Amino acid sequence: MTTAKTFRMTAGPYIPPEHEQYDLLPYRRANGGEVFSYPAELNAVEDMLFEREFPNGSDSRTAQLIPYGMASYAEYFDLLASIKNKYRETDPELADALGWLAEAVKRMNVKEEWSVVRYVGDECTDSMTTLTKGRCYYWPCSREHPMYEGVIDDEEFTSYLYPCDPTSWEIVLDPMGMAARALSGEAETVSSWYIF
Repeated sequence: MTTAKTFRMTAGPYIPPEHEQYDLLPYRRANGGEVFSYPAELNAVEDMLFEREFPNGSDSRTAQLIPYGMASYAEYFDLLASIKNKYRETDPELADALGWLAEAVKRMNVKEEWSVVRYVGDECTDSMTTLTKGRCYYWPCSREHPMYEGVIDDEEFTSYLYPCDPTSWEIVLDPMGMAARALSGEAETVSSWYIF
């Protein structure tokens, strides 16, 4: 299976043609920008990069590798490639880690593998929660890791805000079977609106 078509430059998020009917990511479609799933190991690669760029430490630290605020998948992978090229000769270990990260993010962002679910729970009125009753949302997963990772609420992952219970969600598309497993209780999910 090729995933190249999911990583093209677009003005807004990539929405597979078979998902267009579900009105996914309306804010991103209107205002531009892509949403990403990324591995926890990104933090370790970020730490490596920070140590190379600030060997004596720094009082301020800005994340460079978290794919937030990116216009497209292509923009993010161009960023990773440029940093990898910068360190290819001087730090092959970091360059390899950046290459691994790019491949991991590509595998995790094949939206054709993500579940599409409709929120059917109570209307959210708190400013911290942004679910709209009747609207569809992505639950990302990948062929390699078809486990519940959270909800993309048009901005970012917010699994820590949204409980995963069968009375709040209706499965629309579930190519990896992840949503069905999560809603049946076979996945580690949150059970309350806030985790303190």
